[in-house]
Amino acid sequence: MLRSLVQDPKVRVRVLERVEEFKLNNSADEKVWFRELVLCLLTANSSFISAFKALTCLGDKIYYGTEDEIRSILKSCKYRFYNLKAKYIIMARQDVYGKLKREIKPIADFDQQLAREILLKIKGIGMKEASHFLRNVGYFDLAIIDRHVVDFMIRIGAIGKLNAKHLSKKHYMLFEEILRSIASNLNISLGVLDLFIWYHETNTIVK
Repeated sequence: MLRSLVQDPKVRVRVLERVEEFKLNNSADEKVWFRELVLCLLTANSSFISAFKALTCLGDKIYYGTEDEIRSILKSCKYRFYNLKAKYIIMARQDVYGKLKREIKPIADFDQQLAREILLKIKGIGMKEASHFLRNVGYFDLAIIDRHVVDFMIRIGAIGKLNAKHLSKKHYMLFEEILRSIASNLNISLGVLDLFIWYHETNTIVK
């Protein structure tokens, strides 16, 4: 079922357009990289739509707003975890803003898995969020395993039933290798496979 979707010209064009946007992000400035990191922080334990709306509400406040300002904006745009995520955004700004392109990019250019391991040190960033960030700044050899991807894998019989919210790192790595095999069979990269799965599950390409 996925092969026919990958071969569908209309869907393929939409996916490849999104891929090109991610590739452009790779050469964009630090502000774009940090914005993508904040998006991934906001997406953790939330829907992408809610996270993107919150990021839009925040605007440039992610670069200079106080924790109270960020908290207030998140609350006003009805984002659920406004206290925790305001704290995480401030911590990320203090710890990595200004360093992402200088320190993460050279590592990701050489070893995407190592870059992911380093990103896991950021408060609020897990395996899914680190993989999501790297894909959105132009690296496509990691899997973004969220509930939609898990549901898809269960449906095709690739894995047994489990709760995607409590995915251990061991399971994540195992499932990533399963997805890598599927991507290889379809002659696409993991990051691109994710977009096709997301389209299959949600009929959208918004991540």
